[in-house]
Amino acid sequence: MLKYDDIWNPLQEKLSNHLGIEVIQAEGMGDKPEYPFVTIKKISGPIKLGTTRSSIDNVGVKTITQDIELVYSITVNAQVIEEAEDTALKAQLYFEGRGYEGLMVSGITIVDVMPPENRDVFLTVDYERRIGFDVKIRTTWSESYGVDTIDQVILGGEN
Repeated sequence: MLKYDDIWNPLQEKLSNHLGIEVIQAEGMGDKPEYPFVTIKKISGPIKLGTTRSSIDNVGVKTITQDIELVYSITVNAQVIEEAEDTALKAQLYFEGRGYEGLMVSGITIVDVMPPENRDVFLTVDYERRIGFDVKIRTTWSESYGVDTIDQVILGGEN
């Protein structure tokens, strides 16, 4: 079974380590971190790809698997636009290079990285500078459960 943290934890930890700044869930509860920081938000998915595959092992455990895609929004929040743009570019290049390889260890494949765009927001008397982009990822979902099996079939037996 694919859990939220199976994707969130590797994305958050590896991007935070690469950038050297805090990475948090967008629209989450809690205090806002010091600038600059990055927010991540799942904006679509899971989208099924191809066909669902299933198999039954020799002890009666059925496993179904499905390739899926999800899209995450990555947004850099800063006080000045230059810092937001520089950090967003560094994050984008991470997903196209080192992150592509590093996330594969967690079963996550980067499919596409969209171009960065301005996502500034007006906060009462000033702007919070935001530059963001979307990342499309692919992973495999699986579920296993026990099933009853027929051990023996006798054909042509007595009536």
